Amino acid sequence: MKHLPVSAFSAALGSLLLLSACQTPGNPILNLRQPVQMNRASVSAQNAQAGGPTIRVQDPSQLTVPGEIVVRYRPGLNAQSRMQIMQQFQLSSIRSIGHPEMGIELLKAPEMATQAAIEALNNNPAVLYAEPNFVVSIPQVLPGDVPQRPNPRNTYPNDEMFASQYAHQVSNSQAGWQLTRGDRRTVLAVIDTGVDSQHPDLAAKMLPGFDAITGSNDAKDEHGHGTHCAGIAAALTNNGVGIAGFAPEVSILPVRVLDARGSGTSADVAAGTIWAADNGADVISMSLGGRANPKVKEDSIKHALAKDVVVVAAMGNYGDNSKIFPAAQDGVIAVGATDDANQRARFSQYGTWISVSAPGVNILSTFPTNANNMNRRNYGSISGTSMATPAAAGVAALIRSQFPDMNREQVRAQLEQGTDDLGEPGYDIYYGHGRINVAKALTLPGRR
Repeated sequence: MKHLPVSAFSAALGSLLLLSACQTPGNPILNLRQPVQMNRASVSAQNAQAGGPTIRVQDPSQLTVPGEIVVRYRPGLNAQSRMQIMQQFQLSSIRSIGHPEMGIELLKAPEMATQAAIEALNNNPAVLYAEPNFVVSIPQVLPGDVPQRPNPRNTYPNDEMFASQYAHQVSNSQAGWQLTRGDRRTVLAVIDTGVDSQHPDLAAKMLPGFDAITGSNDAKDEHGHGTHCAGIAAALTNNGVGIAGFAPEVSILPVRVLDARGSGTSADVAAGTIWAADNGADVISMSLGGRANPKVKEDSIKHALAKDVVVVAAMGNYGDNSKIFPAAQDGVIAVGATDDANQRARFSQYGTWISVSAPGVNILSTFPTNANNMNRRNYGSISGTSMATPAAAGVAALIRSQFPDMNREQVRAQLEQGTDDLGEPGYDIYYGHGRINVAKALTLPGRR
């Protein structure tokens, strides 16, 4: 795989940024060492709702970090043999990914010889695979505009912005909350840009997290996307402030794999996914991805699935039927977006790999209270399959709370069967099994 020279890369980046008129404000200066955030599908908020054209630009998931290789050795290969392989190709270890016994490492290579080293490693019988460290980023999100309606007095829930959250009304959340609002023993991991652990609608339910980029336990959100997703999934409810989350009583496990630009790498995502699966996650919400499907990311998802974790991922915002990973990976619940009229959002991906749909247009949720984020208010609305995904993940977490003996496949079936059918009768490629319905999903078949 050829890497763009710096001059060509910069020129390409400049042309892409010209198309990003609807990108949320405040993009920081881009750093070529860090994977850069580049728009995949720029759609105006008006076009997103009215079905206007989508501008298609280069998919950043086809880009790689220069001079970095992800390698997975065959089981049982000792440290001395690994060192000999690295010395042979002038490679050095940056860090291990996951458990050392998994045999996955991120390596540094001479930039001009990276592809040659990858090819040679893949021909080495001691290596399962070697691949570039791919760019991973959040789907292009669209600015929303939700009129703030005061919540009537003496209503349940009493969150001050609940009346502006149409997603709960169409998803029958209030009826579902009569069955369960979740359980603090149920852990929902948000693998994203981090989460603001001090936000008043989130702080009381946050667990110690992980920053896969730095290796620390501080998953602070310097972008905003992760905090927004966390609020949709599990913001406190009936606390008199802000909004209501779909699973208001479950615990949030924040995992930072994307930086202040909304960008990261396949190595970071894999490390964060493995960590979440090994640290108690019952459900993982992933509002990120790309058309590339790096083996290391695929392996990390398989690791989570093998530990009976429900993995929920965004289908993407290109508005076409191209597959986006990890949503399209076997075993993952792929989520498309609908609007307040129960129509498929025009930006939402579609195809035979869709599982369910959820509200994803003009979704009001939490934003970080710290500086240098995409929206400096504590709350705001944006659109995307990124917003639909934590809604579905929140319902999955409620199912795990209500039916703790269900395995991940049973949780998936309960989620899919407990939906409202939209579009063509039965399963279809635009809505999947249907749009989420909280009350139905929390009721066993035969009792609905």
